[in-house]
Amino acid sequence: MRELLRYLRKKKSGRKRIGKKKINNYSLYFLLIVSLTFFIGFLFYLDLTAPKSKIRRDIEVYIPEGASAYKIADILFDNGLIKSKKVFIVTTKLLGKEKELKSGYYLLSPSYSIFDILDAITQGKGVRVKVTIPEGSSLKDIANILSEKLDLSAERFIKLCNDKDFINSVMQDYKDFFGRYEDIKTLEGYLFSSTYYFNKGVKEEDVIRFLVKSFFYQVRNNIPEYKDRLKALNLSFKDWIILASIVEKEAKVNEEKPLIAGVFINRLRKGYKLQSCATVEYIYGFKKPVLLYKDLEVDSPYNTYIYYGLPPSPICSPSLESLKAVLYPQGDYLFFVAKGDGTHFFTKTYEEHLKVQGMKK
Repeated sequence: MRELLRYLRKKKSGRKRIGKKKINNYSLYFLLIVSLTFFIGFLFYLDLTAPKSKIRRDIEVYIPEGASAYKIADILFDNGLIKSKKVFIVTTKLLGKEKELKSGYYLLSPSYSIFDILDAITQGKGVRVKVTIPEGSSLKDIANILSEKLDLSAERFIKLCNDKDFINSVMQDYKDFFGRYEDIKTLEGYLFSSTYYFNKGVKEEDVIRFLVKSFFYQVRNNIPEYKDRLKALNLSFKDWIILASIVEKEAKVNEEKPLIAGVFINRLRKGYKLQSCATVEYIYGFKKPVLLYKDLEVDSPYNTYIYYGLPPSPICSPSLESLKAVLYPQGDYLFFVAKGDGTHFFTKTYEEHLKVQGMKK
């Protein structure tokens, strides 16, 4: 009896093993088919995402603001940059890049894979334009340069730089520089002069924010002691930028900037008018070969021959050298007269000043 039971158990267990083998074989076949299908599909996908051509040929395309992955796929396909619009859209969604697509002008090539193209568009690696803003440029000068180089609206640029709400939105990140509230009515003077590379198609407000950011970055990193120096000189942050802008326009050589800054600070302390020709030229909007006495009679708060103290705002974008010169003024001079070679005569009294003017004649 025991032997019979053992026999039946062995037979029963043997049948189970045979069934499992059959089931396992069917599962294996199914997995192989699925894997093969997936592999073929993956190879097909890789082929469609691969570069359309091995030849490097730059093509400039414009991606409009707010363009969807579908719209961008159309643009790329129409310009011969991708093999399949659907694959581009699927890849964009799989990678979660739909909300990272950036507008602008891009220099792309059929030799780029879809992943290369997506990287360029999501990282904003657009066409770059070199823009040089010379030191001492006025707001109008900067607007005209950007209009020429980036095809921006000079009128809108200037309007934004004088718009109270926009100025407040820009300056709110830099309140700690001022120490106390100062009414900034224009961004003139706070747009740092340098060489930049901007994306083609960039907006006016983005350029302004970047130039202002650059200005405060330069101040913080190159003149970290500015707060102590301003306190010692009894100058506000705004006064500093105004004075530096006047020094920038009056000085032709960096070596004289501390002396010229010294003249203006000494005159302010003594209650004299600044009598800066540069502030009068700012009123006219261009540099005159010779300022006549009648030119000095123009009624404007920027005419420092008529009004005491500083003008309402900076007259240009000062360089770091001019900013440092105001913080470290030199000499006890009250007057200076141009020699004609870019340098100046510096004098302490009005009599000496008249004498030097006579010598020039």
